[in-house]
Amino acid sequence: MEQFKSGLLHFVNRIRDRRYVAVDEERGIVFAFGFFDHSGGATRTFTVPDGRTITSGPVQPWTWEIAELFKIQKGKIHKIEALLQRSPYGMNSGWSTWEEGMSDHARDVTLY
Repeated sequence: MEQFKSGLLHFVNRIRDRRYVAVDEERGIVFAFGFFDHSGGATRTFTVPDGRTITSGPVQPWTWEIAELFKIQKGKIHKIEALLQRSPYGMNSGWSTWEEGMSDHARDVTLY
């Protein structure tokens, strides 16, 4: 939460094609895939909540393809392990239609 409140993740301009592929409620573990788009360019300069203007983030557009494992305890995220693969900007997963891949709505695919 502190990272989001800092404003320093501003250069992540879209989180999309989030897929929750495994949920183990007994162990409190969730495994998910997603894509974080970084458009680069002018979006690199922004004002953070404390009023400072900062230039940060990628110069060229690109996307992180992310696989994440979340540990849930008492209803809150306790720990996150993530694997990231740098991909061409806007790359689709191949598991989704184009529309699903560009959507920022989360999808539960554990029943498929």
